[in-house]
Amino acid sequence: MLKNMPKSDFIKNIILTGQVTQFIVKVVTIGSAIIFALLAIFSLLGVIQGFGTSVDYIVLVILSVTGIYGMYTYFCVRRIYKIDTIFPDFVRDLAESRRAGMTFTKAILFASKGNYGILTPEIQKISQQVSWGSSVTDALIAFSKRIKTKSIERTISLIIEASKSGGNVADVLDVAAKDAREIKMLEAERKSNMASYVVVIYVGAFVFLAIIAILCVSFIPSMTASGTQGMQGALGGGSVSQEEILPIFYFATLVQGFGSGLVAGVFEDGNFSSSVKHIFVMVFVNWMAFKILLGV
Repeated sequence: MLKNMPKSDFIKNIILTGQVTQFIVKVVTIGSAIIFALLAIFSLLGVIQGFGTSVDYIVLVILSVTGIYGMYTYFCVRRIYKIDTIFPDFVRDLAESRRAGMTFTKAILFASKGNYGILTPEIQKISQQVSWGSSVTDALIAFSKRIKTKSIERTISLIIEASKSGGNVADVLDVAAKDAREIKMLEAERKSNMASYVVVIYVGAFVFLAIIAILCVSFIPSMTASGTQGMQGALGGGSVSQEEILPIFYFATLVQGFGSGLVAGVFEDGNFSSSVKHIFVMVFVNWMAFKILLGV
């Protein structure tokens, strides 16, 4: 669909849907990832030398993607969490306005003058769309698409169906507000219960890193020292150098950090999008540990 859309319409659609920041973040993320990926290829081919290994540039690809996009998603999730928390109050006020005799349109216009914290700009957008001639249904659907949470989408769908059926909208709004509040409480309880598992994953990842660091700093050098027969005997009489062993531990630590970050995000709230910030932290810590302690 986007291929057939003219550039002017594509840009206009991004501005109207409030996705300018998201579009910029995606461009910067993809651009930085492509640059570091090209540097990794050039380093692997020997075109550039002395500015880091190809593995370093691959790590920078991971860090640039998870860092830029991860921070953006983190702030978006925090914003949506606050909106979800305040949204039941907005629905409850709509119910009270309906009971006071206001139409649904006037109730929304009246609510837009109130203070709902971070939700206020979104309510004002709904009010503006209604005042410009859009139907309340279209304005509420656009609102749910901007926020994109199951709780709000479910509540908006319930409100729209109640309005179409011609029932007692005020009672439906009360039920919707109560339902949204209970869902939020359940999500907060689940997140609190899963926080301990995320902590366990972090502890396990850093214990693994500590063990690898101790092996690389003290055990491996002594086993590969000149004249030592222990490592040679373990390898069936062959010899191995420290420079050949360290990259194996280096790769293992990076892969373990990536996997642990992925699992931590899924445990946190069940979404893979939450994993990017954990992947960034773990991969960055492991990378810097090997660079600073061992100079790999």
